[in-house]
Amino acid sequence: MISPAKSALVVGAGIGGLTAAAALRRAGIDVVLCERGPELRAAGFGLSVQSNAMNALRTLDLGIDEELLRVGGQARSFTFRRPDGSDLRRVDVAAIDAELGAPAVAVSRKSLHDVLLAACGEDLRVELGADAVGFTETADAVQVEFADGRSLSADVLVGADGINSAIRAQLHGSQPPRPGKFVCWLALVPFAHPAIEPGASIHYWGRGMRFGIHDIGHGNVYWWATMTTTAEQAADWRHGKDDLLRRFASWAPEITDIITATPESDILALPAQDRPPLTAWGRGRVTLLGDAAHPMLPSLGQGANSAIEDAVVLAHALATHDAAETALRVYEQRRIPRTTMLVDGSRKLGRLEQTRNRAVIAIRDSFIAKGNEAKLQASLAEPMTWPGLGDPTPVAALPRPLSTLERWHWTVDQVAPLHIVSRVRVTGDLDADAVRAGLAALVRRHPMLHAVVRSDEGRDPRFVPVAMRPIPLREVTSGDWVAEADTELRTRFDAEAPLLRATLITAGPGVHDLVLTSTYTIADAVTVLSFARQVLELAAGAGDWVAEVPAPPAPEALFPKPFHGWRGKRKAIARLAADGVRDLRVKPVRLGAGADVAPTQRFTKLTRRVVDGAEYQALLAACDERAVPVASLVAAALARAAGSDAGAPEAHFPVGVSVLFREQLDRSLTPAHTGAYQAMIALPTPAGQPLWPTAIAFAADFARRIEQRQHLANLGGIGFMLPTTPAHPDKVVGLLDARGPGNLCLTSLDTRDFPARIGDWEISGAEFVSGMSISGLMMLTVGLGTGELSLNLGYIDGLFSPERADALIDTVVEVLRSAVPATEIASAR
Repeated sequence: MISPAKSALVVGAGIGGLTAAAALRRAGIDVVLCERGPELRAAGFGLSVQSNAMNALRTLDLGIDEELLRVGGQARSFTFRRPDGSDLRRVDVAAIDAELGAPAVAVSRKSLHDVLLAACGEDLRVELGADAVGFTETADAVQVEFADGRSLSADVLVGADGINSAIRAQLHGSQPPRPGKFVCWLALVPFAHPAIEPGASIHYWGRGMRFGIHDIGHGNVYWWATMTTTAEQAADWRHGKDDLLRRFASWAPEITDIITATPESDILALPAQDRPPLTAWGRGRVTLLGDAAHPMLPSLGQGANSAIEDAVVLAHALATHDAAETALRVYEQRRIPRTTMLVDGSRKLGRLEQTRNRAVIAIRDSFIAKGNEAKLQASLAEPMTWPGLGDPTPVAALPRPLSTLERWHWTVDQVAPLHIVSRVRVTGDLDADAVRAGLAALVRRHPMLHAVVRSDEGRDPRFVPVAMRPIPLREVTSGDWVAEADTELRTRFDAEAPLLRATLITAGPGVHDLVLTSTYTIADAVTVLSFARQVLELAAGAGDWVAEVPAPPAPEALFPKPFHGWRGKRKAIARLAADGVRDLRVKPVRLGAGADVAPTQRFTKLTRRVVDGAEYQALLAACDERAVPVASLVAAALARAAGSDAGAPEAHFPVGVSVLFREQLDRSLTPAHTGAYQAMIALPTPAGQPLWPTAIAFAADFARRIEQRQHLANLGGIGFMLPTTPAHPDKVVGLLDARGPGNLCLTSLDTRDFPARIGDWEISGAEFVSGMSISGLMMLTVGLGTGELSLNLGYIDGLFSPERADALIDTVVEVLRSAVPATEIASAR
């Protein structure tokens, strides 16, 4: 039976179980939390909630990350020390935090437990003394039996009952855990010492022994120790505090002091254990989470953190799939590769940490002390990187470097604004608060809207996640949206601001224009119009659960396989070159610039026209009758207008047409996915030949070149044009001015499927405008709306004068109107 999960039983109220309860309730799922103990209490002493878990918790928008920073201590330094207390290496974690987009916080388990329990809500149903012994499934539910005879049922069962999970045992059989062959001591104590600075995380590495100290804030310190021993001794450690003091007597004084300051009853001794990774966790309506699914050794410090990740991904999968069983398998597919890496990595690192081999220790300590700083930080950051909610594809996770195409858009935008703008008219009772609510939900939905681009003085730009922050909303009480879009095309984004901003314009009583502005680094015309639709839909359903749309990998990573590597691109490039030679035979003419404008001063200005009413309907009918896309007719009209502007009515002009290619990728993306999936094909187009034959020939040639994927082949050359940094664009600008496809270009989008009503609002006028920056001279954006054809010409002020721009677009409109006889227009009325 296919049905979404509306209820869940979570067995186990540890860190993973509590996070699952909070996340599932956030997703609108009824939860019963089952705990075998007589009360809800935290087990253990302290831990570090790393950047990956903090970023995962942020997606819930419950304020958990902020509350943890209040009750715990933010990690500020990570220090490797020798047993005598001398430093092997000190790492300031600020750079790592900045790269990963969230701080790490050391916190007591009790404080973390309390914060998560509060996030679950006061009305969370909790069953105490509920020791699960087994489960049974039916077609539409799963029932859990408890040792005291109770039973409960729900749509799904989540086994979060630890390393000795009864749910796991029924699914996979009962086997003892795999020993790590070292014992761990854990404790938490009020303590201060000059050797422990605020926010310090200190690891002392010895021979078969280690000691860790973590400042968790508020005058408290969490400490732990390990010692290599036999599996049997580790599982049944019978020695006390005096023995521990004796073993660490020759180590740094602060270690002896902190052990001495800790009551013996507060020191917990545990064996280090894990289990071999599973290739599947659950079946049917049952799954596992945290230590029940993937117990790991403590070496990477990711046990609780990966359980938090599990819980968030699980809630997202259940909220976004119609079939509960499908959702659970998707969750497992997304989590198993990551957790397998952590289990294996923890065991491998544990062997290195706990080794007694003196030669290996010397190499280990030398690497820590003298190894490459970038490599060391990368090794520390890898497990702390939040992989996101999507498929386990490393290139999709943030942070990640910008791809060549993304870097091109970012570089151009750093020189002069390269923005994409959408406009939607809303009729009805819309106020700024509703828009803010929709924008806030949009931020929660899209990782790229809580990410920024950072670089090393223009080199190696990368997307870095940051804390969610409001999208700026500018309110304009009266005015023309065209003038506001003109301003948006010229106004740069702040370096640390979201890569989207909004303007709400009151055009009249009950009439508003919502204008959204983004950069081509993360958005094309499809994306920015989708943003507008989502904002209004989310505003109409304010307060509803907003499931994340995972950030897809870079566009190039999704190119069809023939475009992976030079060998695959060779045929397309050869066809591209052949067409290029043929194109040059007609000696195409480019529009000349009216003035010399410095690259950093190339700001886009907008002029707009529409064709509507009977003229528009007749134009659509004429294009349908001749099987000519409207964009091809506009391209022919644009060439005619260029001939008039240049005084060369018989010349050919290269008209560059944008190809929106997200549907041509290996993995087809919906309009809701962020990213700029746009390339250009330039065709020499005659200005003086009859309009319809020109449009028909243009359409055929354009379709042939798209079928050959020439637009993707064109993108292969972008990497050769990229300047070293945005500070040195002159060579690229010279090349683009002389030969670039942006001299005379257009982008077309059919917006007739944009909803006419969202909530209580009537929607119309969905269209978009494109900036140019240093990419070229002008871009004509063509919107095929329900009632009008919008023609928005963005041009570089100075390179092209307002008078020329107005004359050019007026000629385009005049040519389009002349394409349809008056009799056909009359019949369309």
